[in-house]
Amino acid sequence: MTSAILFLLFVVCGSITAGAQDFPRVQVFGGYSYTRFDSPSFGFANFSNLNGYNFAPAYNLIQGFGIKAELSGQYNSKLNLRDLAVGPQFLYQRGNKMLFAHFLIGQGRSFVHLANGEGDTERAIILGGGIDRDLTSRFAWRVFQVDYIHTAFFQEKQNNLRVSTGVAYRWGTIKQKPHKAPAQSP
Repeated sequence: MTSAILFLLFVVCGSITAGAQDFPRVQVFGGYSYTRFDSPSFGFANFSNLNGYNFAPAYNLIQGFGIKAELSGQYNSKLNLRDLAVGPQFLYQRGNKMLFAHFLIGQGRSFVHLANGEGDTERAIILGGGIDRDLTSRFAWRVFQVDYIHTAFFQEKQNNLRVSTGVAYRWGTIKQKPHKAPAQSP
């Protein structure tokens, strides 16, 4: 899985200049997320299925590159997981679809609802990407976003997989510079 995400990141980075459409200046995503959490590192028998939200504003500096922040929370009856991270985002537009990849670093917070209700805050590293499909000029459906999340809560490493879907709102554009033909000599 990690290899697939890294491959997606390199493909998107290598093809940034290939897009022909205008890119949005600002994007705001909000939607549902599911995380398969590495809870055996906390002493649970199995991985935990967590449901929650993902909220991510992004500001694109140039065509194909921007800065993204992400706030997410996933929950079940015994475990809560939240993270806040920021980092670069790479975009590639093809027709009515926009592919993206990001590398985010921030803080993760875990709270385990056991006898004493312990919590821990640690660094979170998020590597992922996905596809947005245009619905209108301002709205897109995030068909999927897949993220690999690495944390080390309670001095134990966790490697988690998160999948999100929802709606992205976009405004402003970064116009593609017109290509100038070389001057003809008489």
